Amino acid sequence: MIPLGKSEKMLIQAYTDADCIKAVGEYELSVNPESFSNKYQLDLKENPAIGSSGTTLKYNGQLPNEWGFDILIDGTGIIKNTKVLGVSILGAITPLNVDDEVKKLTDVVLNYNSEIHRSNFLKICWGSNIFKGSLISLDLDYKLFDNTGKPLRVIAKLKLKEWISDKLRIAEEKSSSPDITHQRMIKAGDKFTLMVYDIYNDSKYYLDVARANKLDSFRKVPVGTEIIFPPLK
Repeated sequence: MIPLGKSEKMLIQAYTDADCIKAVGEYELSVNPESFSNKYQLDLKENPAIGSSGTTLKYNGQLPNEWGFDILIDGTGIIKNTKVLGVSILGAITPLNVDDEVKKLTDVVLNYNSEIHRSNFLKICWGSNIFKGSLISLDLDYKLFDNTGKPLRVIAKLKLKEWISDKLRIAEEKSSSPDITHQRMIKAGDKFTLMVYDIYNDSKYYLDVARANKLDSFRKVPVGTEIIFPPLK
């Protein structure tokens, strides 16, 4: 439980594996971001429409989500007009060595890990929000300097792409594969041929499925009937 008046800090954890099991480092923000973005994208491919000059869109699935947020690294200890979770933090943070903090951050999210021959896999934790992925870009926007040119404040802009481990991806692909047996229950409004299409991406197998289930008619299948969709041979 978070103590009253104390905000939970966003935590960036680094791992050597996409399943986020073997941890190798972490970076805790001193100031939580004011917001973050979560971008959803669909993989749609244009195909020529039959009998016309137009095109149709074929749905090929959902692309990995992208997360984006800014990190404030402050070396002054004084932040004006900024709030964290509705609580003013003016003068309430410990000044940081900006160069050291940037190095800590880049060691976790950006730098090459020779053990896995790439940058680390990342897990972002903040409250109920958890995101697993990899960094795709990091912009460092230096805002304030002392008389010697030493940076006193920088905003790090991070963009990350969701990463699904091979183990999870294979499991998800198997669960929707037409090469394994599926079972569905007929509900009100279901159309038999559309159910066949959903499983095999082709409705031409509807007679084979009807035969396998010993249906008298595929047009009037009673609600509640369990339908077996056998694997393609």
